[in-house]
Amino acid sequence: MNLECSLKPITKKSSRHRYLVRAYGITQGEYDTILRNQGGKCGVCQRKPKKNLAVDHNHKTGKVRGLLCYFCNKFQVGRHTMESARAVYLYLLKGEVGDVFSN
Repeated sequence: MNLECSLKPITKKSSRHRYLVRAYGITQGEYDTILRNQGGKCGVCQRKPKKNLAVDHNHKTGKVRGLLCYFCNKFQVGRHTMESARAVYLYLLKGEVGDVFSN
């Protein structure tokens, strides 16, 4: 048997597909569906990416939440737990309701 003929070439596309399945349990088709459902934009800032969006997932359950740009994944969502996000929200809301200092 000629092994060279039976092996499929490794392409960037097949490599990405294997990564998505291994890391997040989703296929490239499922990634594309999520991206289409988000209008081709980051799930937080709503900007269209220049590169692939990152797969945002719950680190405890592994469940995929959506797709985010690098900045939102790293600095907006990636650094927060539900508790810290709630604290930031309440802090910002307090400033909207009544400024502590007035000019």
